[in-house]
Amino acid sequence: MRNTKKQGLLRFLIYKRSKDKLFTGICLDLDIVEQSENPEKLRKSLEKAAQGYIEAVIKKDLDGELLNKPAPKKYWKIISEIEKYLRLIHKVSVPKQRVPITNSQIFTKELKELSKV
Repeated sequence: MRNTKKQGLLRFLIYKRSKDKLFTGICLDLDIVEQSENPEKLRKSLEKAAQGYIEAVIKKDLDGELLNKPAPKKYWKIISEIEKYLRLIHKVSVPKQRVPITNSQIFTKELKELSKV
C-alpha cells in the first residue's frame, strides 16, 4: 500500500541487540530512526515524530512521495530476520538467530483522513 495524504499505513520496528545499550526504533516507511533506553518512550516518540512529519508534508503541501521513504535495507533485513525467527519459534527446536536481538516490537499505525490534520 502506498501512503497518500488521505490514508496510509506506517510500519515500525523497535529492537535491541544483545550488545546494544539502547533500543533502536524505526518508522520503516518514513525512514525515521531514534534510540532510547526505554522501549515504551521510544514507541511514543517514534509515533509523535511520524505524525509531525506527516503533518508537515500536508501543511506545506509537499510532494506526497515524501510519505513513502523506505528505511535503509539494513533495517528491512532485521525485520525479516525477526519475522523468520517468530515463524520458526513455534517448531520443536528454537533456531539460532543470525541477528542477536534480545527484545523487539513490530507494530503498524493506520493513517486515515490525514488531510484533516
